[in-house]
Amino acid sequence: MGCTVVGLGWALRSAGGPLPDAESWWLALVLVAVALMHAEATRPPQERRRVAHLAVERVDHGAAWVLGGALVLPTALALVPAIVVTGRGLVVREGGRHVVDACTLIAAAVAAHTVAVASPAREWVVEGTLPPATLAVAAMGLAGAVAAFWLVWRVIPGAVRALRGTVTWTRVLSDGDLLVVLALGVIAAWSAGVGHGAPLVAVAAVATGVTRRTQRIAELARERDRFEADALHDPLTGLANQRGFNPAAALALVADQARRRPTAVLMLDLDGFRQVNARLGHLGANEVLKSFATLLRGMVRRDDLVCRWGGEEFSLVLPGTGRSDAWAVAERIRRAVEAMTVELTPTRGAGIERVGQFTVSGGIAVSPTDGTDLATLQTHADDALAEAKAGGRNQIRLTPAPAEVDSPH
Repeated sequence: MGCTVVGLGWALRSAGGPLPDAESWWLALVLVAVALMHAEATRPPQERRRVAHLAVERVDHGAAWVLGGALVLPTALALVPAIVVTGRGLVVREGGRHVVDACTLIAAAVAAHTVAVASPAREWVVEGTLPPATLAVAAMGLAGAVAAFWLVWRVIPGAVRALRGTVTWTRVLSDGDLLVVLALGVIAAWSAGVGHGAPLVAVAAVATGVTRRTQRIAELARERDRFEADALHDPLTGLANQRGFNPAAALALVADQARRRPTAVLMLDLDGFRQVNARLGHLGANEVLKSFATLLRGMVRRDDLVCRWGGEEFSLVLPGTGRSDAWAVAERIRRAVEAMTVELTPTRGAGIERVGQFTVSGGIAVSPTDGTDLATLQTHADDALAEAKAGGRNQIRLTPAPAEVDSPH
């Protein structure tokens, strides 16, 4: 809200000059009206899009009317569309990030208007004609005003977010929605100077169609990404499934082979899971699987790969990891599972029940000693896992190879 007040102050300070004529007031009123019409016509999909894009950059098409007002209105009225658009946004949305967006949008309107009035650009847009000698200067001024709007509104705050890692530079600099907004803003400015702003209604209709279409495309893209992610991940644990794990694991193996580094493959299996299922029921057993998946995520490195291979069996690929280090990782996991407790809500009664007494067995194979492809390494790791199960469970076994460490079991 503070930025809106600053914008009002700037407009009032500018009012010390000549008062806007009736035509300017009318254009400001028409711009505000079409901006509100456009906002209401696109509000439901805009809100869905806002919710889906809380963590990334999002372009509000309502900024087109802000740019149009900055280019065509006199100084005392240039920020009226910006104040209305940002003020409405602060009312219908949560504060926080939108406050920052509102500030940058008002600042962008000031920048665009300043460049436009410092050159023949505004006169060209309002009057529609200029002496041929000044047309080139006016065109450059118009381009400069649009560039100033883009720079202040998107590039500077986008660069800050990119440096913080919340968005990518590509997303900041190559946004198709942004080009749509800039084009609509220039068209709105030109239309405002014709027929007392009547063509703005047609521009608003076009803008509404464009906004709805781009929003629908964005929604479909999000749905596609969600379906792709669902297809590559286990719905219960959130870990990669075989379809998502195998290509990444194969790539990790190839990369390590090119660097002449070992790659460890682990196969882990929760012991006695049938008994766990019988003791806790299907829902309780699912909670155990989810807790184990969370434990695995917390015990591996960022570049390590974890997969729910099937049932209670999990597979890990540890790039750049030899036998000793792989053994150490597997042992840490085994000990952590021994200490793991799972919180369950009893089907009858109140409170939380903590259950424990879980164990895991594992087998390890290492490339290139035990093989160079994922299938071969997993076969050897599975053989070692079977030995661990046959040897009494709750232990880790290495494949038969020149071992750097000996299993204590």
